[in-house]
Amino acid sequence: MPRKSVAIAWDIRPTFGYAALAALLVLAWGSRLMAQTAATISGHVSDTSGAAVPGAAILLSNNATQSGRSTISTTTGDYTFTDVPVGTYKLTVTHPGFKTITSNAIQVQVQQSVRLDFALQIGAVTESVEVQASSALLQAENATLGTVVENEAVSQLPLNGRNYLALVALASNANTLSPNAGQAGARLGGERASQSISVGGNRIMFDYFTLDGVNNTDPDFNTYVGLPSVDAIEEFKVQTGVYSAEFGHEASQVNVVSKSGTNTFHGSAYEFIRNNYVDANPYFFPYNLTPPKVFPFKWNNFGFELDGPIRIPHVIDTRNKFFFMIDDEWRHIRSVGQGEAVVPTAAMAAGDFSGYTYQDATGTHPITLYDPATGDANGLGKQPFPNNKIPSQRISPQSTELLKYLGTAPAAPTYTCTGSSCSVNNNYAYSTSSPQDRQSLTVRGDFIQSQNLQYAFRYSSGDESIISTGLLGAGSKIITNYYQYLGSNTWTPTPHLVNEARFGYTHFYNSLGLLSAFTHNVVDEIKIPGLSGGAPATWGIPDVSFGSAQGNPIKQIWSGFGDRGGDGPYVVTDPGWQIVDNVSWTRGKHSLRLGYEYNKQTFNQLGNQFSRGQFSSQPIATAYNSGSGSNPLSGGDSLADFLLGDLYQSTVAVAVANANYVRHVQSAYVDDTYKLLQNVTIDAGLRYELTPPWNDTYGNNFTVGIPVMPEHSAISTTYPQSDWPYYVRQGNCSPDHVYDGLNIRWTASTVGNGPPPVCSNGTLPNGPLMHTQYNNWAPRLGISYSPNATTVIRTGFGLFYSQDIGNAYFDMARNIAGRVTFTNANAVAPYGSSTLTWNNAVPGGGGGSGVALLPASTVAFVMAAGHKTPYAEQFLLNIQKQVGQNWSFEMGYQGAVSRHLYGFRNVNIATPSGYVPNGAGTSVKFRTPFANMGGIQYVHDEGIGNYNAFSVKATRRFSNGFNLIGSYTFGKSLDDTSGVRVQGNDPLFPQDNRCLTCDYGPSAFDVRNRIVVSALYELPFGPGKLVPVNSKALNALVGGWQVGGIFTHQTGAIATPQDGIDRSGIQGAGGNYDRPNVTGISPYSGTRTLNAWVNPAAYQLQPVGFFGNAGRGSFTGPGLTNLDASLHKAFFMPYNEKHQLSIRFEAFNALNHPNWNNPSMTITSSTFGRISGTGAMRQLQLAAKYQF
Repeated sequence: MPRKSVAIAWDIRPTFGYAALAALLVLAWGSRLMAQTAATISGHVSDTSGAAVPGAAILLSNNATQSGRSTISTTTGDYTFTDVPVGTYKLTVTHPGFKTITSNAIQVQVQQSVRLDFALQIGAVTESVEVQASSALLQAENATLGTVVENEAVSQLPLNGRNYLALVALASNANTLSPNAGQAGARLGGERASQSISVGGNRIMFDYFTLDGVNNTDPDFNTYVGLPSVDAIEEFKVQTGVYSAEFGHEASQVNVVSKSGTNTFHGSAYEFIRNNYVDANPYFFPYNLTPPKVFPFKWNNFGFELDGPIRIPHVIDTRNKFFFMIDDEWRHIRSVGQGEAVVPTAAMAAGDFSGYTYQDATGTHPITLYDPATGDANGLGKQPFPNNKIPSQRISPQSTELLKYLGTAPAAPTYTCTGSSCSVNNNYAYSTSSPQDRQSLTVRGDFIQSQNLQYAFRYSSGDESIISTGLLGAGSKIITNYYQYLGSNTWTPTPHLVNEARFGYTHFYNSLGLLSAFTHNVVDEIKIPGLSGGAPATWGIPDVSFGSAQGNPIKQIWSGFGDRGGDGPYVVTDPGWQIVDNVSWTRGKHSLRLGYEYNKQTFNQLGNQFSRGQFSSQPIATAYNSGSGSNPLSGGDSLADFLLGDLYQSTVAVAVANANYVRHVQSAYVDDTYKLLQNVTIDAGLRYELTPPWNDTYGNNFTVGIPVMPEHSAISTTYPQSDWPYYVRQGNCSPDHVYDGLNIRWTASTVGNGPPPVCSNGTLPNGPLMHTQYNNWAPRLGISYSPNATTVIRTGFGLFYSQDIGNAYFDMARNIAGRVTFTNANAVAPYGSSTLTWNNAVPGGGGGSGVALLPASTVAFVMAAGHKTPYAEQFLLNIQKQVGQNWSFEMGYQGAVSRHLYGFRNVNIATPSGYVPNGAGTSVKFRTPFANMGGIQYVHDEGIGNYNAFSVKATRRFSNGFNLIGSYTFGKSLDDTSGVRVQGNDPLFPQDNRCLTCDYGPSAFDVRNRIVVSALYELPFGPGKLVPVNSKALNALVGGWQVGGIFTHQTGAIATPQDGIDRSGIQGAGGNYDRPNVTGISPYSGTRTLNAWVNPAAYQLQPVGFFGNAGRGSFTGPGLTNLDASLHKAFFMPYNEKHQLSIRFEAFNALNHPNWNNPSMTITSSTFGRISGTGAMRQLQLAAKYQF
């Protein structure tokens, strides 16, 4: 009789046609989600004398689905089950002449290697013996270090934001006190901006996320793509140390397993709520205000989860065959705040500054505005504007239009000076809001066709939006969404051979834009010559700021306005698909596993900084110039300069960069787990990874040939005698076609005396302009020794390659977008007429062909052509001990050495005058390698790192209502750069761009001491408990209580002292990254207060023209102490005791302990050493959850 076939119709979007076809091909291959999330069960079968028993029949059964697999023991008595999904199992061993032996309730966790040995007793097969799975807690078959977080902990522990990744911090050798992507944080996509996980001394962007065994990592910043609800997760594991060659792409692994259905229906529905009424006030809350400020905050998180068998009563019963799980979750956050600003009166905005004054100890003084049109060429002899009023016909129309977005106040601000220190009161208040919405969906199906053939399918999606409003139309919005398809098939043709095939398709989208994007084209309304609003995604308000002028004691007082920071838009669209096949073969003492993986990764990004322009004014044009003294200027006002259209500086993107990157990543591995002896296992593997550089499919990649860099020899055939940098475009072309399709031109001054741009014409790979590294071989070796049944000693070594963030490559696309900065040449003595106005603040502003000419101030972005792949050599020694049935303890050492880490350098920056013979008084131009070029931001691969740690850990598996994971880590992480985009506690560039090793010091994620303990405990009252309660009324009161918590205590984050001024005299980045000298006095000495956390005597400015000797990361900030606690009460339903309603009370930072931010470390700042912020104070959460 032919088999019946079932046709399943899927509503697939047209763009998924190829992905769906590939998925069907994989599934048709013939073979439940396993591989990277699955486990291994192995052991030895002997008789009571210890002799091996070959040919024993071993049956493995899943207690939830009743699915089973079988094998037979080998000639040496060994057996192995590979690709075992997470769950609870039963093992039955039979052999003629021996009693049947059964082990029940074997808990199998993600990527666990469970060893169970059996000693058969002589007797009839019909006689049975039941044993307990005493060894399931030990990792006896490999050297992998990791922490498994079980479903009970994931769903019951207090999680602020209900983000399961917070539990990664429960692992030893892990911490979350790390900087995120700094200014680039908003580009990561919603909640992903808060990702700050460092595992095993690796960078926060060296984590590889998988969901049910498929890639769940976005190549832009290596963040996670999908974040399923905690109710959709079975468990997850953080892997570090030395793990199987099956795993790669990054040095640390975060493997997540979604729930699957069983033969019994289970489900839950819930809502979590928070609001400002029960949260503690911030530590720096302004209690002195009457009435006090109250900022409304509402947080609602609700959803449901349902799983079970797929069946239709009286029609079809597919128990033990078809299973499903569906989870859907929503979150809505609403918060309102208030901002304050210093704004002009309506009269001032119209040019009337009559009555404009400042106050000091001697009285009230007028601030006089001078007419720049009345002075000579050197700005001398200016006359005041009559009545301190600027004539309306002199006011710039562009300035008038822009001031609509600053606002006006009824009264002018009060401007008070004491000596050289001046202050001003905020005279304008405005409301801010930040609505956030998030939704996630997970649908999974499992089909067990037979003992030897299993399938799994999953669809996940998520949407997120974050809107932030600011001053008069300014603000931002982040829109993020993803969807992911998964198909997996496992085929077991023989008891010793398993093939697992898997397909995944992921699509990730993130848009960081401004509040007026797609709705209001402000730029075109303002009509700044040469500046266009561009595509709707780029619409926004130009960034305007006001500053104080060198040589003028009058300080700026006005608030900046517009869309501040110049960031965005950034639109990322990253589709990608993956095919994986793994084969497991067991023979004798060998368990061999080999596999191949193909990833088509796509990284498309559109965006740039300053696409709407960033403009500033200083009190120069309207100031009086005496022509003498250290402060020759007096009077004037930055807002008055702005009204006249006289600018100090402008920074504008010539275009929006557009990168369309693709690469084909392949990897293969072989891994052999060899049982040298029954208590000694060697796990040896070799992995190969081919990760080519990103190739721009539009052909718009540009790099720069730099004579001083070693890879210049690869492209010097074009200009072998060139002593100056030159731009190189990907592909083949003649010199007169370099600019084809582009609207920019580099002027002769841009590249100094260098030759014009050329195409690579094969001198570099025509696509990526970077060479592919073909020798990425990664050996792994782990040895585990079990001196007895409850002890395992493990050691190992492994090499692990990491794919750094794709976002670093995007900068090369910005070469043809251009970022140009113009500065008023007369902003310094002798202070002549302004050279920068609205008419020339933007390239091409005077009109012309529409082709932008990039001047010498253009910054060039370069990736080293000979980039090596970053890697870490990791090694460990660890001992694990099981005590009783549920406790395990371990202690050990873990280390790592990292090489070829990516980082930033500016290779066209001046040498400090102190290091140049007779350099005192020489110009910056004289000391700069290519004086007529702008900065050259160069991504190098020369970074190094080192990590050493000792850790202890205790784990109690959830049993009898109690679960615990506790660890202590003493570690030290050092490097000379902690990431390409990392900021936070770490400088973005080195102090001395010619000496990377001079920045070798504590990593941005260095945490020396860390204790973390999590626990769940059900109070022992109720039926069947330690204290039995048989009264239903009494049980409703005292039964069903559970307490839980996560306690963390760790030393503080590192910080770097900085000058805050360009003491070295290199200009450019020097003003941001110069460091002072140390005096020998401890910065921690003396009385420490919030206003003086750092002893100022510890640092002093270094001599002019030199770098300071204070080390990068040489200061450690305040530590962190936090307790998140929960109290749950379960009410069992009278109609069915398997149904319950739980009321949950959760407190984050329950002790309301202030965890101080790092102090200001800029020694020239008035806030040096001051702590001005903390982490969140106590937050309370209430929840109700119905489950069955």
